[in-house]
Amino acid sequence: MPLAPGHRLPDFEAEGIDGQLISTRRYYLRSGLVVVFTHAWPCAACRAYLSALDQYLPEFRTERTALLAIVPLVRTLVVDWGERVPQFPIVLAEGSELHSRCGFLLGEEIPAAALVVTDDTGTVWQAWDAGDGHELPDTGEVLAWVRYVSYQCPECWEANRW
Repeated sequence: MPLAPGHRLPDFEAEGIDGQLISTRRYYLRSGLVVVFTHAWPCAACRAYLSALDQYLPEFRTERTALLAIVPLVRTLVVDWGERVPQFPIVLAEGSELHSRCGFLLGEEIPAAALVVTDDTGTVWQAWDAGDGHELPDTGEVLAWVRYVSYQCPECWEANRW
């Protein structure tokens, strides 16, 4: 069953594209998360979507929300990002294990594209499962959900926002 509002994002540790260890636990009680699950790499549409989100990274950070991408590929694969590599963590997920743990698979093995918005405890507030397509929300809708989640706990954020 795919992640849905009210579920908790499973904890995981994995290696990032830059070789650093990435753990979901390091975000808890510090920031919300927007987690993007991509199709198996290389997927031009998924790469374009990650690049589009990257353009709004300052807005996500203003809302104390981090972006994280889960890209199923093998570490030895060369990833061509074009001119600009996204400035948020990209997890190298060998195979489809992380997609499977979150319920985003086509059949039993093929990673599906999806996006989840969580609060700072890892609780999912919104989730989109694009399956084998690319019908993920535009950046404006993702930012609207991030802002909505951030206003649900005003004591956790900046007092001068009110």
